[in-house]
Amino acid sequence: MITRNDIFQIAKKLNIPAVGIAPWPLPDDAANYIDTANPCPFINGTLEERLTANTALQSPKSAIVCLFPYYVKTDEPINLPRYAWGPDYHLVIPEYLKRFGTALQEIDSTVEFEIHCDTSPMADRYVAYLAGLGVFGKNRALIHPVWGSYTSIGTLLTSCELTPDTPMPGTCYGCNRCINACPGQSLGRKEFGFETCKSYLTQKKGDLPPHEVAIIQKTPLIWGCDICQEVCPHNRNVPTTPIPEFQTIEPYVSPATLEGLTNKTFKAAYGDRAFSWRGKAVLLRNTGYVADTLTTSAITATESAGPTDSADVTPASANHHSSKDE
Repeated sequence: MITRNDIFQIAKKLNIPAVGIAPWPLPDDAANYIDTANPCPFINGTLEERLTANTALQSPKSAIVCLFPYYVKTDEPINLPRYAWGPDYHLVIPEYLKRFGTALQEIDSTVEFEIHCDTSPMADRYVAYLAGLGVFGKNRALIHPVWGSYTSIGTLLTSCELTPDTPMPGTCYGCNRCINACPGQSLGRKEFGFETCKSYLTQKKGDLPPHEVAIIQKTPLIWGCDICQEVCPHNRNVPTTPIPEFQTIEPYVSPATLEGLTNKTFKAAYGDRAFSWRGKAVLLRNTGYVADTLTTSAITATESAGPTDSADVTPASANHHSSKDE
């Protein structure tokens, strides 16, 4: 029989710094958190599939949720978001979760498990919230008290009967810096405005209209957008990631290098990076929108978005800010 102590000991051996246990099936009110009238096209699955994670397990009883921090400080030029500086987390995290599941089966051979890491319909952030791993910010990110919002989530859906953790009380500071700094003003409303989110626009195919190009041009990144995280006071002084795979970084992709690659050589060079799934054409399009000289960090680009002195931050309220998972 697997115990909670077994879970935490396995996580420690695997160097996973934050782990929690969420109930399964999800609570009856889960749809209130994960349903949305305006879903981003990149969300996987229907509401029903998100509530069930479209699992193939016959009788899952708990979800073991792990956070994989990726923050690394650098003074190098950047044109990529932090999560894409190292190898693709879609490749790295499942390997950790396989080892986690194997360790469970070494204790109890009857254990069944299923790996979820951003590519299934599972509502990752909501499940991590249920596992007590953070609160939601106004930027809709999960914020851990140590690692901030610079984490990727991996989950093992299991047949283990485990006592779940309790959601973390409190909320973000409520300073509104993310709302004010967002290049497309996508935040601060009931529904997330993905249509003007820079991260979404940099992944959208085809030629973009002028108003969308203008949003992309507001920061130097040619893929994704970290602004709402970079200005967040919860991310001030977060530790360097303990995950070895994420400690080696390449935060800048040369447009000149991209231009010289065929689709085949692009995949060979960057196939293990999170930005490669859309191919080189979208990246080259974005480099045409963003001047190559704008290679300063997103932090520098947003220093004017708001004060950074912690004394200006409004204290957290007692009530959780319930942002829907998207």
